[in-house]
Amino acid sequence: MEFWLALKMILGNKKKVIFPLLAVISGITALIITLSISRGGEMIINNNLSSIGENRIMIGGDSLSKRDMDMIENYPFVEYAMFPRARVKLEDTYFIAYSRKALKTLGLNNLRNNEIIIDKKQYKDKNIGDVLSISLNGNERRFIVRDMYEEKNPFELMKEGYRIIVSQDEFEELFNMYNYDSMIISFDENENPEDYVQGLINKLSLNKGGYSNLRLLETPEVYKKIVKIKKMVNRTLGIIAFVSLALGAFGILNLIGNNIKARSKHIGILRAMGMEKNNVVKTFILEAVIISLVGSFIGIFLGVTGSFLIGKLINIYPVFNVFQILFSLLLSLGIGILMGVYPTKRINSESIIKILKGD
Repeated sequence: MEFWLALKMILGNKKKVIFPLLAVISGITALIITLSISRGGEMIINNNLSSIGENRIMIGGDSLSKRDMDMIENYPFVEYAMFPRARVKLEDTYFIAYSRKALKTLGLNNLRNNEIIIDKKQYKDKNIGDVLSISLNGNERRFIVRDMYEEKNPFELMKEGYRIIVSQDEFEELFNMYNYDSMIISFDENENPEDYVQGLINKLSLNKGGYSNLRLLETPEVYKKIVKIKKMVNRTLGIIAFVSLALGAFGILNLIGNNIKARSKHIGILRAMGMEKNNVVKTFILEAVIISLVGSFIGIFLGVTGSFLIGKLINIYPVFNVFQILFSLLLSLGIGILMGVYPTKRINSESIIKILKGD
């Protein structure tokens, strides 16, 4: 009986119900968009800053070759090595060179001659094993797609052009680039790079006949600052999500509570008709719950849709999880029940005459 009465009260007072309903919808929509975009941004930052790593150094100041890279990567304490300059844009395509150990670190397949790794978002019609024909200096070159990955770095996504990963050997053969002015060396996370820096520089210099101007260009401290930045950004995103949650909850709570207070005369009429106090409370609780549930489902739909639209505009993929959706639903439901109980009980405790007078 109370349920149907609550539903009838909602349908019969659409103008007064619309504002708390909109509060629920906007609160849940904003909450889901904020949490999903924040989580997506956090994952991008974590993935890209973590890929930089805190356990890296950069050496340079002299000519370095793949032979030097291979020697460095043979040491068990080295995770991988790479040349920052091993990147060429040809027409509308970026060719990026990775070493064998760098590919392994990224979880990608090793590459042989005429094999490439492509961004699956850019080459949606291609699959592993397909052949990709690319024009190089007027000549058509055919490559086999060995593996695929998805670029998530927003800075990389802002650059116009297709991305193709090739092996270091293939890169040098394609572009006749055999010498580089710097090399990044990433160490195993349990190692201290400072213990190996001078030894590696000495070894490289010895391989060059003892005449070398190699020096340390960037120390591990530079990369350790990246970790501090990552923690600061994650903390900031957490604060933004909390503020969004608090503001959304306050807005829902305030409007539903005021809606019930504005309808105190309805409580008085129900009491005058002989309805018991507990049944009056149940009726308004059910009304608040219905408004919260309907608003929540609409808000969840709009929140998910809005997250994808906003994410597409700013190149951040929203990240959702079941807990996030359920939390939003339970939050709205909890606030609805709270705002159905508290003001109704308070008004319901007054005399019928006082309630009808609106005092």
